[in-house]
Amino acid sequence: MRNAFKRSALFKRSVLTILAALICLVYALQLKAEPLRSTSINWLQHATALEKQADWQGLLKLGQRWTHAEPANATAWFVMGRANTQLQRYAEAINAYQRNLQLAPADVDALNNLGNIHRTRKQYREAMTAYRDAVQIDPAYELAWHNLGLAFFSLKGVPGVTQSLRDLSQTDPDLAEAWRVLAIEYTVSRDSRVANKAINVLRNLNAEQRRRMFERLFADVKG
Repeated sequence: MRNAFKRSALFKRSVLTILAALICLVYALQLKAEPLRSTSINWLQHATALEKQADWQGLLKLGQRWTHAEPANATAWFVMGRANTQLQRYAEAINAYQRNLQLAPADVDALNNLGNIHRTRKQYREAMTAYRDAVQIDPAYELAWHNLGLAFFSLKGVPGVTQSLRDLSQTDPDLAEAWRVLAIEYTVSRDSRVANKAINVLRNLNAEQRRRMFERLFADVKG
């Protein structure tokens, strides 16, 4: 009887051990099958490391996997835009940033990067529209103001900028001077200290003042 009881107890322990092992195995398989369900941070960390290494092909492959795994993640599309831009795949980069902005319309970095691609392709009107939208969302975004001045000059040239500023000076000479500094002096010098003096004026405008200013300056810019 005693031996039978011992055998029964050993059998129960063996069964419990096997069940515990099976539970652990199932849990591990679930983790392998769903490694990224709660690890968007891991995607981002990996992307950051690849960018630091300037591994743009690697970043593109990661972005493709990430957007497939999390198609509603705006940052995943931002990574795709970044990788494609560095690989000079501009059409794909534009598509990626547009998806990014559909998911996160207030992403000013995506707007600025989108503007940069258009400026690289000499699509100055589209570039100005992207930069303008960025500074409308965040008036303190200095880089987008810098780029807006460069695109404005590239589109209009000295005669066009001069005429636009002459028109603006009739109603607001201070704004006209700020734009002269941003669009001409900064374009020539590329000295951010020069641009920032003008930006201090522009970013302190309220939303309605900025809207009217852009309406006057960019009357021929669609978008």
